[in-house]
Amino acid sequence: MIKPKSLAMVSVFSRNQKVAREFYVRKIGLKIRESMPEWGYLELGANKGGDDASLNIWQPMREMWGDTYDEVKDQVGVVTGIGFGTGDIKGTVEALKRRKVKVEWSGEDNMATVTDPDGNSFFIAGPLKPKQKRLGLQRLHFVTVVTRNWKRSDSFWTKAVGMKRGREIEEGFWEYRLSPRGTSIAPFTPVKSMYENVSDFEDDLKHVGEYTGIYFVTNDILKLQKEMFDRGVVFRSKAENAAWGGMEAEFLDPDKNVYGIMQPASVTKKQK
Repeated sequence: MIKPKSLAMVSVFSRNQKVAREFYVRKIGLKIRESMPEWGYLELGANKGGDDASLNIWQPMREMWGDTYDEVKDQVGVVTGIGFGTGDIKGTVEALKRRKVKVEWSGEDNMATVTDPDGNSFFIAGPLKPKQKRLGLQRLHFVTVVTRNWKRSDSFWTKAVGMKRGREIEEGFWEYRLSPRGTSIAPFTPVKSMYENVSDFEDDLKHVGEYTGIYFVTNDILKLQKEMFDRGVVFRSKAENAAWGGMEAEFLDPDKNVYGIMQPASVTKKQK
C-alpha cells in the first residue's frame, strides 16, 4: 500500500509574523527549522530536526495564496487542536507563566492550553507515565480534527490514507500515525456531554469542513495521488507545480476537511 511518507507540517496563521516569531521562539522556546520572509513563512519545531511535524507560522499574502487567500486569512486567530508533548507539565507551565504567556491549566489534569497573540491556541500534553521530568516542549505530538462520525473517520485514515491506529485517548478518540515518532492525527466527534458550555460544543462543530493547514509529504505525489484516488479519496485540487519549486495537491476527508500533500522541490527537480 502506497501512503504518505510523513505528516510534515501544521499551519498557524498570524496577522504579524514578527510578533508571532517573538512569541513562539523567544517565549515558547521553539527552534527555527526554516524561514522565508518573502513568502510570509516561518517553520518551527521543538527541535531543529526530528520525525515530528513542523509548526508553520504564516502571515497570509495574496500573491502567495491566490484564490485561497480569503480562506486562509479567516484562519487567523481560530487555529486550535495542535498538541505539543512535555516531560514536565507543571514545570513547563510555571516557566511559561513567568514569561507572561497566557496558559490555562487546572493543576490536576494532563493538559494545558496556551494562547498566542493572535488568539490561536495549542495544547501542552504531559506524559501519562513520565520517565524523565524534562522541562519545555519536546515534540509536536498530535493535531486534532473534527469529524461527525469517528468510525467513518477511522476507516478513512487507516484504509484510504494508510495510517496506523494508535492509543485511544478517550472513548472514540484515537490517534493515527504514519511512524512511531511521527505526529499523529486525532479525529474526534464533539458530544454535548463533553462540554460545560454549550457554545464551546457549537464552536467545535464549526470546524467541520475547514482548511486544516495539515500537510503530508511524499516523494512521488503523482503515484500517491492515483493510489488514494483509487481508494476513494476525493481531491479538491490535483497535483501541480508550486511556486516554491515542489508539487502540491489537496484532498478531503469524509467531513470535507481539507488537507495538503506536497512533494519536495529537490525531488521534483530530479524527476524533470
